[in-house]
Amino acid sequence: MSEPRRLAVINSDAKRAPVLPDPPGLVTDLVDPRLRRFARTKYDHLLTELGTVDAAEAAIAAGCDAVYIDTFADYGMAQLRAAAPVPVVGAGEAVLAWAAESGRRFSIVTVWPTSMDYIYADRLAACPGGELAVGVHYLSDESELDRVGTDAGVKARMGRGEDDVVSAITRACLDAAQRDGTDLILFGCTCMTPVSAEVARRAGIEIVDPSVIGLRAGHAAALGPRPAPPVAAQRLGAVTELVDAYLGVAAGSAGASCGVDADGCEVCAVTAGPSS
Repeated sequence: MSEPRRLAVINSDAKRAPVLPDPPGLVTDLVDPRLRRFARTKYDHLLTELGTVDAAEAAIAAGCDAVYIDTFADYGMAQLRAAAPVPVVGAGEAVLAWAAESGRRFSIVTVWPTSMDYIYADRLAACPGGELAVGVHYLSDESELDRVGTDAGVKARMGRGEDDVVSAITRACLDAAQRDGTDLILFGCTCMTPVSAEVARRAGIEIVDPSVIGLRAGHAAALGPRPAPPVAAQRLGAVTELVDAYLGVAAGSAGASCGVDADGCEVCAVTAGPSS
């Protein structure tokens, strides 16, 4: 019997388990980035991409058959594709490709504030299906970004299924559908998975979770044929070396680590240091 193939899920939202069961012949591994930074600006975005690529390089070195980046922003996807010897897919590109195949106009509803619009502008412009988006709707005000990684943050509240948050997201979806004249809502963050079923039930319209669509694309990539490696594949590992150097310095610096575990903190870099 042949060994099952392995899909590495870069666990951007610190999920405790994949959102779908493994299909036959495939094992999914959640890979937590050792360097995390919430991409609240384009500057932070660069560090988020480094952390994502570093995690993917570790998974590829461990022998995975494909990489799935579990974030609407597709952090580091293009960079990885330039060097990785295995397929690389992202939730944002995958859900927009799903929309393109359906041919239906849609609205995007995200829990983040309007200052995060650069992510959606990038994905809608770069990915087939983006032209079908009628509008992007932002739930939170800017103060939400100061609560990221805390128990008071919207991500933690969604995880607890708090009724006021679920109700606010439901209203946002209904308002978006009415304003845009659509009956299809794409969630704009994979962190919204915990509330997707309940919001769909309350709203009575189709709600699409990019984490589910993205993981299905990851399954297909891992079980499909492996493409020829890109010319630049021999350079894979450069980001790992860079992050090793950074963590080695930061771990020995006073005040470098916030002392919060990776699941509870997405704002600062996790500076646990490379394992020996």
